[in-house]
Amino acid sequence: MQPKSSPGTLLATFSPGTWQRTFSPGTRAGGIPWRFAGVFLLLASLAPAVATSAEKAPAAGPAADPAARQRQAKMLAEYFEAMSVAKPLVVRQGEDWKAHRRRLQEKVLDCIGLNPLPERIPLDVHLSPPLDHPWCTVRRVYYRLWPGVYSSGLLFMPKQFRERPAPAMLCPHGHWGNGNAYPTVQTRCLNLARLGYVVFSSTQNHYEDLYIGVSHQTLMVWNNVRALDYLESLAEVDKSRIGAAGCSGGGLQTEMIVGLDPRIKAATIVGLTCDFREIMFPGATHCACNHFPGVMRFTDHPEISTLGLPAAVQYLTMNDWTKTFKEKNFPTIRKLYAAHGRADRVDCQYFDSPHDYNKAMREQTYQWMERWVRGRSGAGPETEPQTKTFPVETLVKLTAAVPEDKGFSEIGRIYRARRGYKAPAIEGRRAWEDYRGRMIAALKELLGAEAVLPRKAAPASSGPKGEGDLLVERVGYPSEGGIVVPAVVLRPKDAAGRLPVKVLLGPAGKESLLAEAGPDSARERARRGALVVLPDVRCFGELFSTGTDNAAAQRQAWERNGIVWGRPVAGMGCTDLGGVLDGLAARPDADMGRVEVIALKSGDAAIAALFAAALDPRIDAVDADLAGCCFANRKLSLVSGVLQHGDVLQWAALVAPRQLALRNIPPEAGDVAWLAKVFAAAGSKEGLRIEPK
Repeated sequence: MQPKSSPGTLLATFSPGTWQRTFSPGTRAGGIPWRFAGVFLLLASLAPAVATSAEKAPAAGPAADPAARQRQAKMLAEYFEAMSVAKPLVVRQGEDWKAHRRRLQEKVLDCIGLNPLPERIPLDVHLSPPLDHPWCTVRRVYYRLWPGVYSSGLLFMPKQFRERPAPAMLCPHGHWGNGNAYPTVQTRCLNLARLGYVVFSSTQNHYEDLYIGVSHQTLMVWNNVRALDYLESLAEVDKSRIGAAGCSGGGLQTEMIVGLDPRIKAATIVGLTCDFREIMFPGATHCACNHFPGVMRFTDHPEISTLGLPAAVQYLTMNDWTKTFKEKNFPTIRKLYAAHGRADRVDCQYFDSPHDYNKAMREQTYQWMERWVRGRSGAGPETEPQTKTFPVETLVKLTAAVPEDKGFSEIGRIYRARRGYKAPAIEGRRAWEDYRGRMIAALKELLGAEAVLPRKAAPASSGPKGEGDLLVERVGYPSEGGIVVPAVVLRPKDAAGRLPVKVLLGPAGKESLLAEAGPDSARERARRGALVVLPDVRCFGELFSTGTDNAAAQRQAWERNGIVWGRPVAGMGCTDLGGVLDGLAARPDADMGRVEVIALKSGDAAIAALFAAALDPRIDAVDADLAGCCFANRKLSLVSGVLQHGDVLQWAALVAPRQLALRNIPPEAGDVAWLAKVFAAAGSKEGLRIEPK
């Protein structure tokens, strides 16, 4: 049987060719070249949102102007491009290279939640009955990754060995229909067995719980590390001669394992290695297994693929996102290998083919492995004969009982038990200050504070216009890069001097808030003598219109891209709030000693407000309606690893000793009595108001 799935398990349903057909390099979308196709997707996704926003907004005004929405789309697309710029591969030598490689391997392992590596517990192998093939026997093998967590793969054991112990191959299958039962994957494995290799095709499992720091790569990389442990345990295998080869998702797995595990002597990476930018889009997502946390803050795919040097690496590229790799990336990789006297250990071949691992590519793999794994220095071309594969159903049904398997959701439970936060007892102000300092440092790392772009834009204003007894002004507040946060500012027409500032955030954005009536509406708050600010920070209102399917897909894309950038959307919103406060500080009518941020019926707005208040002392008070959301119940936007440090109550504690009102707190968030004790320790027992859900 296959390991049990769980609600957290994501099963990839597309196969090689899907993305090639959808986003083929060189094609055009509406006349836009391939490299701008992602921008086109963003613009297209905003089109239906214009009407939705206009229906909620007043009949006239800049927010109803499609041209303004297009400018916002262009601004976001430019930010996307700036954040997605490929990280350069620098040619280093000697100790400089060794030190850099160690640092980078550690950082990658940090990103994927494998630093430190899990304990190598006994594999507890379970074998299916064998299937007979003229060249080999085939079994499904189950092996243990963590306590209660098992994976599986297909073992192709040759009937005829050219030598004993024999070389071995790890062949992760990637996104093929029916996994390693797919005929193309079978053909590669069967032919390597024909050549005398012990072949293990590991299963590409998908599972993530990013809130606690488990990404798909956590599972995939550890799965392949343990697969190598299994190969090494076989008497038939020469531990010093192990190679790896895979295509697409299997190519990513091959890239990761050759970069992180020195046991791989040679690798063939097919249809994967390229700049991250080639598989990132503003309005769509590649498979989630490509989006692992924070990696683009310091490296890119091509550099990861070189970390196994002096391992021999072959790249097979084609008419997909790897089309330009040979001209764009490979020359630098070749220089790196040449600088280490290993120029012959790296190769790149381009095939005029769609996204695939065809016969010609497989033959290149056989020749590469014969040379660099088996050790035949003069290895010539290897011709693949007609290959009889098993019926797909036969391999899919090949199983063995694994009674101890609890499924992949057990990984999340293990990580929560071992790495999850534990709210400490805070006794006294000194203990609170120490805790607050540690948490703020952690928060800056979680939100990618070092990745914030330098501000480029200038503030803009339409000038105040009278609407009855109020002055209403439309303002653009610069945030990071070229991002300008659109906002509406309201104040009483007859007010003089500096006014207390009320910043309101709502799930539908500023136009909805502006249209509301009632005693707690934006207009009534202004009439009571406040400077009321309604900003559309990312990801609300004009800066990510909600309510349409396209907008939902766009939001998901930015959430996934933010993971790779190390800039979660909550961090973007927090940065935007800081930009709004900077703009307000320049106003003669804003009392920056009395700034309150109010998040209305939105968990994401609430957490952005709490994060901003934790990092910005100019916020004097927060009133946050969590709307039943917290990180533990997975109802807040993704912040990778956040639950290793705290949930909403722990981040709310950083507001002390200022004023805080928390509403609609879900029970999963923890004990609100803990938060009350923290405020008491900070000397602000009366500064906290709680309205539990």
